[in-house]
Amino acid sequence: MKKTVIFVVAVILSTGCVTGDGNNDSNRSQVKAVAMDGRFVAYDNGTVEDRDTGLMWAAKDNGGPITWEEAKSYCSNYRGGGYTDWRMPTQDELTGLYDPKITNTRPPTGGCKGGCHITNLIHLTCCPVWEWNETTEVSAFFHFDLGPKGWKDQSLTYHPRALPVRNAR
Repeated sequence: MKKTVIFVVAVILSTGCVTGDGNNDSNRSQVKAVAMDGRFVAYDNGTVEDRDTGLMWAAKDNGGPITWEEAKSYCSNYRGGGYTDWRMPTQDELTGLYDPKITNTRPPTGGCKGGCHITNLIHLTCCPVWEWNETTEVSAFFHFDLGPKGWKDQSLTYHPRALPVRNAR
């Protein structure tokens, strides 16, 4: 019986079914790049790396309207690419994604307008995205159609989304 259990554990470990904390470079060795857009690289595991900042983004948002509290939970529980250290982005991180020279051609959903100024490798179903702030009273979301001047506080009735991020380096 002991030999069978040891063999099963060895097979599981050798096939990559156990990834530890999900935050090490062993995940990267099995991942393949599927597209590039300037500084961004999309991988086949549903992640997009920003080579300039060292951040890794989810390749898509949560897909529907979400409150700040729900967004925080969604991001911290996100397991894209096999990683477990996802979080909500900061204002600076979201601002760093914004590029007025780009208009994402992927259509938004749920009655949202298009025209998000973000790489086509990241799919936003609506242009507002929640950002992280230590206190919920001043948390806000970033409008990828309006840019840095589009910051809105969470009391407004828009339909922001959650876009998880993690430090890739």
